Amino acid sequence: MDYKPLLLLPFLTGCLLDEPTHHIISAPSIEVADNPYFARGDWPEENWWKAFANPELDALIHQALAQNPSLQSVQHRVQQAKEEADVAKAKLYPLLFFNASDNWEYLSKNGLYKAFNPNLPRNAYTVDLTLAFSYEFDFWSKYRNLFQAAIGRQKAEEATAAEVRLIVTTAVAQAYFALKANLVKEQLIKDLYAVRVETYDLQKLLLKKGLYSKLPVYLGEENLEEMGKRVEAIEEEVAVNKHLLNILAGLGPDEPLKIGGQLLALDTLTIPETLSLNLLSRRPDLMAQIWRVEALAHEVGAAKADFFPNINLAALLGLESVKWSKLFYGSSATTGALPAISLPLYTAGSIRANIDAKRANFETAVQEYNDLVLKSAQEVADLLSIAKSIFAQCEKQTVIVDRAQKRLDLTLLRQKSGLDNGFENYAFQEEILQKQLENIDLVYGQYLAAVKLIKALGGGYQ
Repeated sequence: MDYKPLLLLPFLTGCLLDEPTHHIISAPSIEVADNPYFARGDWPEENWWKAFANPELDALIHQALAQNPSLQSVQHRVQQAKEEADVAKAKLYPLLFFNASDNWEYLSKNGLYKAFNPNLPRNAYTVDLTLAFSYEFDFWSKYRNLFQAAIGRQKAEEATAAEVRLIVTTAVAQAYFALKANLVKEQLIKDLYAVRVETYDLQKLLLKKGLYSKLPVYLGEENLEEMGKRVEAIEEEVAVNKHLLNILAGLGPDEPLKIGGQLLALDTLTIPETLSLNLLSRRPDLMAQIWRVEALAHEVGAAKADFFPNINLAALLGLESVKWSKLFYGSSATTGALPAISLPLYTAGSIRANIDAKRANFETAVQEYNDLVLKSAQEVADLLSIAKSIFAQCEKQTVIVDRAQKRLDLTLLRQKSGLDNGFENYAFQEEILQKQLENIDLVYGQYLAAVKLIKALGGGYQ
C-alpha cells in the first residue's frame, strides 16, 4: 500500500495552492469495547470470503468476478484512464513529425507563380519531404501538473475498480446467505403448515363425533389459510433470491442453483487491532477520493501556469523540389527554426476565473472526502454495535429454542401417559417452530453483519 497520498496530501495541496489547507480531516477514533463476540485479529484478506469456508459461496463469487458486467465495465474505465495519462505524459517531451507530399498543379499563365518564375513549366510538381520538431518548455510545471493530475485520475479509477469488486462480492455473499436462510425458513414454514393441517383434521374429527363446536373448526381453517399464505410468500422470496444471485454472477435469472439449506450460527467476528489507525488506507472508496483530491490540486497548479509566458520552439528540416529528379540534391535542402514566446497581458479575467473554478472543484472534493471519512467511521461503529446486539440475541435465542424443545419432549411424554391431549402437543410444536424461525433470522443477521463489516473495513483492499 502506498501511503504517500495520505501522509503528504495537506502539504502537497498547500504547496500547489500557495496557501495552507486546513480542511482535510483525519479519521475519527473508533473504540471497540471488549466483549465475547469480537476476536482481535488481522484485517480482511483480499479473498475475504474464504474465511467462511463455504465451497458454494467460493464458486458463486468466482463466477461473478469472471462475468459480472459491472466489473467488466470498470476495468475498461481503468484502461481509459491509463491511456489518458500517457497522452498527458507526451506533452513533457519533444514531438517529431514526418510529412511527405507530392502536389501536381496546372499553373495559370498570368498567375503569381509564373510572374515571379517565368521559366517554371505550366504543369508543376511540388515534392516535399519534411521532419518537423516542436517542443514547449515547461518552466512553470503546467504539463507536469497535468500529467500528475492524469495519474491521480488513473489511481482513482483503480481504487474505484476495487470498490466495485468489493460491492459485487459482498452483494453475492449477502444474496447467498439470504437464500440459505430462506431455504431453512421455507422448510420450517412448511412444517408449521403440516402441524396446522393435523390440528385442523383433529378438530374436524372431534366435530364429527359431536365433541367439538364449529367455532374452533372455523378458526383452525382460518389459521391453515394464513399459513398457506406464508408458504406462498417464502417460496416467492426464495425465487427472488435465486434470481438476484444469478444476475450478480453474470448468469440468466433462471439458471439452476444447487444450494444446501443448512446455516450454522457464527461464534465470533474478527476485528482488526489497528482499527482507527489504518481505516483510511484500507477502504478503496476513501483512497479513490484522496486521489481525486490530489488530481484536482494539480489541476489548480496547471491553471496558475497560464499567468506566465509560454515559450516554445519549432524547427523543420527537409527536402523540397519541383522535380523528383532533383529532390535529393543538396540544393533542395530546406531548414528553419521558429522560436516563439507569448505572454497574456489582458484576458478579461478568464485565467483567474479558471483558477477559481479549479479551486472550487478542489474544495468540493475535499469536503466530499471529509464527509466520506465521517460516514465511514459511523458505518464501522454502527456495524460493531449491531453485530454485538445480534450475536447476544442469537445466543439467548439458542437457549430459548433449547428450552422450548425440552418442553415439547416433556409434553410428548405426558401425552403418551394420557396426561395431555393432542392439541397441547400441536401447540408446543407450533411454538418451537416459530422460535426456530426467529433463530434463523438472527443467524442470518450474524452473517449479514459479518459481510457488511468486512465491506466497511475495505474487504482486504491493498
